[in-house]
Amino acid sequence: MITRTTPSLVRRRLLSALALPAVAATASLLPRFAHAAKLQDMALALVEKYKLGHSLPQVGLQIAAKSPEYQALIDKMGQQQAGQAMIAATRAVAADYQKRWDTQLAAAYAQNFNEAQLKSLLDQGPQSPHAQLMQSKQADINRMMQQSSSSLLREMMAKAYANTQQPAPAPSPAAAKKQKP
Repeated sequence: MITRTTPSLVRRRLLSALALPAVAATASLLPRFAHAAKLQDMALALVEKYKLGHSLPQVGLQIAAKSPEYQALIDKMGQQQAGQAMIAATRAVAADYQKRWDTQLAAAYAQNFNEAQLKSLLDQGPQSPHAQLMQSKQADINRMMQQSSSSLLREMMAKAYANTQQPAPAPSPAAAKKQKP
């Protein structure tokens, strides 16, 4: 008996031969992805519970202080007014970036701590036996955040600078009436 192999049959056999190792490789990675996702979720819960990302506006202001845009703002408004304008603008835009910042911070913690350590830190906070380890890894986490968050911070500060260039909103008619004697 002679069997004919058609191009479509050959194509199916070739695809199935290629697909099986890819499926097997993907299946072996699933537990790792699930574990990484669990670590990320635990780290994010830690960041949110203890407000570890609260320094976003201060980090933004540190970047602003070194920028030519801030110097131009100082030249235009004066040191005190420029400082107040940047503080207000940075605080106003930080809320739009906080979730992304916290997620990136959580990724840094997830890469530096294992599941048991994160669970202990999440449950016990500063009383955790791993609190000292957390402090000792802070420099590494800060370095990771500098690398992973530079584009977020540039975007945030560009928005803050743009806000400082906007004229102050005019008082509402009701507020204007209250000011008349």
